[in-house]
Amino acid sequence: MGRYDGPAWVIADGRLYDVIAQLVSFTEYKVLVTDPFDGQPMYGNEPRWIGTIGARTAADAWSISQADELVIRTEEGREGRFTVTKGGDLSSSELMIAGYGSSPFDDDAEPDLM
Repeated sequence: MGRYDGPAWVIADGRLYDVIAQLVSFTEYKVLVTDPFDGQPMYGNEPRWIGTIGARTAADAWSISQADELVIRTEEGREGRFTVTKGGDLSSSELMIAGYGSSPFDDDAEPDLM
């Protein structure tokens, strides 16, 4: 499991926004199929990452939340696609996000077995 806490940039429908990001990566395990011989589930894993971003203004947070295409870029220049999830507080410029695929801040996301 990796973590990122610091400045980042969101590219929302081609427009760049400064944000502060608090993100964590993990591996999500899903049952793909059931083994036809012993009936036991066979799992696959998917890297995921979630967290919050704080925009400079409520107007910026609203614009980000309404965008169709969202990418976050970390200080290292790595990027990842994400969506805005339910929760957060637009009036305080905070958005909750979920990314799919490899995180833009951690090469080796470890499974969260707890």
